[in-house]
Parts: sequence; C-alpha cells; structure tokens
Amino acid sequence: MRVGESHGDLGRVKKDKLLAEWFWTDRWIGSSGFLLPMEARGVYREMLTQSWRRGARLPNDHEAIRRAIGATVGEWRRAWPLVKKFWRVDGESLVNDTQVGVYEEARGRSDRASARGLKGAQALHGQS
Repeated sequence: MRVGESHGDLGRVKKDKLLAEWFWTDRWIGSSGFLLPMEARGVYREMLTQSWRRGARLPNDHEAIRRAIGATVGEWRRAWPLVKKFWRVDGESLVNDTQVGVYEEARGRSDRASARGLKGAQALHGQS
C-alpha cells in the first residue's frame, strides 16, 4: 500500500493512479486468458482494467466487481468460474499476480521519471 491509502480505499479508483494501463498485445494473445470463451475473456479483461485503476487490486466483493465491470448477473455467473483461477485473495482484495508485477514495474518507471523531471526543473531554476 502507498502512503495515504487504507483498506477502505480498495473499491475506489486511486487518485494517483497510473494514467495508462500497460497492455502488452503479444503477451495477451499468448496467454491462457486469451483462450477463454469470448464472454469470460471480456469479463477477465474488464476486471484487469478495473484492477489497474485501483492500484492492481479489486475488492474481494463479487457484487462490487460485477457492477464495476458492467456485467449482468448472468454474465458474471457464467464467467466467474472460468476466470477465478487468474485471481487470488490477498487480504481484502483480489489480485492477479502478473498484473501486480507489471503495475509495480510501471509505478517504478513513473516514479523515477517524476524524480528525474523534478531534479531537472530544480537544476534549471537553481534550486537543490
């Protein structure tokens, strides 16, 4: 968890979220998730997108997830048994381990770029 976050924030979109989701087409097309039937694949992709917006975590609340991804009760009922193997419970959250790794890498790159930009701005304006 980052500074200022609490477990109560799991259902909300992060204010300091990364603005772009890293979606690697080659990796996706070669993944076992891509082999899911279309309905389950759509649910899985929507879950990944919603998770990204929440710091690579979803609340461990199926009804909240279903509403966040815009799935009907029937779609969720049919798809969840097929996609649950890609998620694990971590405290009050569901996480996808591959996405957590990608998110952490992206967050690190973003943080390093911000630090370099700040350092350059300070040098330009004579601050240290």
